[in-house]
Amino acid sequence: MMKRKSGRKNDNHIETNDNYIETNEEEFQDSAKWVDDEPDDGPQIPEDEEETVKEKGRKKRRKSKRRKRKEAAQVVRIEELEKIMGEMGDDVDPEAIVSMYMPRRRAKKFGAALLRLDKLHLWLLGMLLLVAVLFIIAFMQEKMGNFTINLNRLELYRKGIAISADGDFTDPTARLTASAVQDATNIAMEDLPENLDEIDGDHNGRNYMAYTYYVRNAGKEDVGYKAVVTLDSAAKGAEEAVRVAVWKNGKRTVYAEPATGGGKETGCENFVKHDVVCEYTEEEFLVGNVDKYTIVIWMEGDDPECVDSIVGGSVEFSMNIDALSDDNTSLLAKFVQDIKDALTGNKPINAAGTEAPNYYQGGDVTWKNRRNQ
Repeated sequence: MMKRKSGRKNDNHIETNDNYIETNEEEFQDSAKWVDDEPDDGPQIPEDEEETVKEKGRKKRRKSKRRKRKEAAQVVRIEELEKIMGEMGDDVDPEAIVSMYMPRRRAKKFGAALLRLDKLHLWLLGMLLLVAVLFIIAFMQEKMGNFTINLNRLELYRKGIAISADGDFTDPTARLTASAVQDATNIAMEDLPENLDEIDGDHNGRNYMAYTYYVRNAGKEDVGYKAVVTLDSAAKGAEEAVRVAVWKNGKRTVYAEPATGGGKETGCENFVKHDVVCEYTEEEFLVGNVDKYTIVIWMEGDDPECVDSIVGGSVEFSMNIDALSDDNTSLLAKFVQDIKDALTGNKPINAAGTEAPNYYQGGDVTWKNRRNQ
């Protein structure tokens, strides 16, 4: 009886425990479901901050790669160094070997040397570079174009002699430059226009250079001058077939290098010398006189020496106008005399030397009202 009663109690207890277990399983399933609904990813980061972190990471990786490449570019490869040492022995210069693998080394050393210079040295270096640049520019201007006209400034220009590209002398000066002719080919003299002496200034054609200018005396005294056309440079033998025509006050003369046998080319006068084309002398260039010059240059197609070998060649000429006589005074004496003229009002010149003096008493001297008509 006792055992049986106890057995029933145990049965009830077991049933109770079963109900408890079932209840706990349902609660566990509900808890597991709640946990699954919320993923366990740790602390949540806002999207904008997450993008910033990623961008910083990418930048850091790129910098690391650049630093590694830079370090790798400056590493001396041991194998090649050993090979060079084996070939050159003890004569090898370690500085030279390092410079081969570190090309920026010399540039850095040069920059460091500049920084060590004091201000005076840097100033002197800068002035030296400036002088070099100005010299190059002056040289380029002196050789610009393929024909230039130069008037002696000291003996003629300061005395009232001037040149101009037009007969009215709207811009009197001491230097004129004709434009170059590019890619010209040979032509015959008969193919040139007939009005070349009737156009002022630059009037080039397709295959020839043409320039007309005027020289006048509007100064203090009568003078004499010599105009010389010179051959300044030539390439590929082009000077052998070139022609230079000069009109002075309407009269034309054509010049050429001597023919193969030493005689004259057809319709031409020989060059005075290999580098001197012609000379024009005016012994009495009176105050109020004006002379007119036209220069035409071309490659003569009928010249026997106009052959394929001169194709691509070039020539450069100039015309220099100098005084026939010098007053045999020093530059200082001329300067003192100019100052006296300026102080006394005795036909003073322009102090800056940038304007052509005009001392003529009868008004402006032009080609139309010139004294030597």
